Amino acid sequence: MIVDFHVHAFPDKVASKAIETLEAIYGAKCFSDGKIDSLLENMIKTNVDVSVIQPVSTDPRQVMSINTWSAGISQIRTENSPNPIVGFGTIHPKFEDYHDEIQRMKELGIKGIKFQPSFQEFYPDDESMFPIYEDIVKAGMVLMFHAGDEIKPAKLVYSTPPRLAKVLDAMKSVFDDCDYYVMNGSKRSAKFVAAHLGGYQMWDQVEDYLLGRELYFDISYVFGHLDNQRILRMVRDHGIERILFGSDFPFSLPDKDMEYISQLTFRRATEEQMNLTNDEKEAILSKNALRLLE
Repeated sequence: MIVDFHVHAFPDKVASKAIETLEAIYGAKCFSDGKIDSLLENMIKTNVDVSVIQPVSTDPRQVMSINTWSAGISQIRTENSPNPIVGFGTIHPKFEDYHDEIQRMKELGIKGIKFQPSFQEFYPDDESMFPIYEDIVKAGMVLMFHAGDEIKPAKLVYSTPPRLAKVLDAMKSVFDDCDYYVMNGSKRSAKFVAAHLGGYQMWDQVEDYLLGRELYFDISYVFGHLDNQRILRMVRDHGIERILFGSDFPFSLPDKDMEYISQLTFRRATEEQMNLTNDEKEAILSKNALRLLE
């Protein structure tokens, strides 16, 4: 089974414009028109069973309509999968009725909320965000953050590893009080995800501030941008049970990233090879995500 934890798609009426805008911002060509039907077709082609869609509101007025749409696509059923789409929700930092909207999302069955600080123009460790995070934690929903720089380097990087580390520190007592953790054997992880292996193009800071802490990393848009041996070393040092497969489709292709995962090899000074085991691959490709989404 394959769960792609980091995917983007849009309502049909705005998909073309959204893709056009993102291609202009990032200077990168997308592999899809952004529509749900195109995503489902690609899932069949690449043997992905479940895609977790990560929406972003760039205006407070978009929040409720995006969340309603996200809940709706989560009800899609196909011949190939009884539940191929898991739609996360969104909250904009300037959305005033966040408390009621988080409760509405929970009632709609939405399992997590994605923040994109670069597009939403806020620092994750801004204390004004803490009551929003607390409501999300109390609702038992996953906290998901874009982490690090952008495909096209940003003039200002909002979501850095040190700032995400400050969020973890500030919210720890709330995490503890709400038992906001997933257990995997003797290890636990908060339901807190930092995308792009903790911080796109900021992996030195990831190692200094986030590696080994009680959070998940997804590994979307990492392969081809970071040395494979370093990826494997960071994955092992952080803990296999805290790694989620993600492609960032349509900016990357899930089958290409799965090929990278199958080929990951770490060479020690003794020239001994250390590949991911089949159990470790299965954990990254599906089991960790399924446990987090329970």
